[in-house]
Amino acid sequence: MKLRLVFFLILVWSMPAVAEDYLPLQTGNFWSYVTSGGDQEMRVVTGQVPFFQGMPYAIEHTISVSDQGLVNYWTLDPDGDVLLWGFFRDGWGYVYEPPIVMVDAPLAVGKSWSTNVDIISLPDTSYVTTADLQYFAAEAQDVIVPAGIFASFGIGSPDPGAKSLLGGRYTLWGTLVTDKANEELTWYSAGVGVVQERISSLLMLETYTDRPVSVEMTTWGGVKALYRGND
Repeated sequence: MKLRLVFFLILVWSMPAVAEDYLPLQTGNFWSYVTSGGDQEMRVVTGQVPFFQGMPYAIEHTISVSDQGLVNYWTLDPDGDVLLWGFFRDGWGYVYEPPIVMVDAPLAVGKSWSTNVDIISLPDTSYVTTADLQYFAAEAQDVIVPAGIFASFGIGSPDPGAKSLLGGRYTLWGTLVTDKANEELTWYSAGVGVVQERISSLLMLETYTDRPVSVEMTTWGGVKALYRGND
């Protein structure tokens, strides 16, 4: 058993690095959530669309108590970074130029990054302001949600200014904030996407892309077990 494990580790180390996908973007992908109060939310990748000077993927909030009809726009770069281009809701929105780096892959606890962006209003495309937006990987842990257990990183912003750009009423991806005191971390899991976030209430993943999610294979414990060398 130990010899097979050594061969396995040599094979893994010799393979080329693969970018970790913290927001799978393919038309038809979806994430179904439930809040701590029992409300439902559904987010669906509706396809690539022309948005400002790019072709990001649109994620529409098709079921939501506070954000019904909200669309935000995302891409992944070759390194696996998750980029936010802007959002549109209720006849207005914002464009970020360049797109905001929401996840700077690969992640490690304590890692921080920033994006200096021009913020442009929609639909008139007028300049609003320029901001330096900072984020960091605050924690790494197994997050337990109705869909299962996910090895995840909690991403947050140390800069209160990022939360006040939209008057403190909306996140940078356009979701309504009804309780500012509860705005905390967004939890990303590689190969899955956002598994949990707290904006006004706790939002927990139920299913994604029309299938139940594996409970065991994505946990930190499952990964660590490969290195124990048990017979």
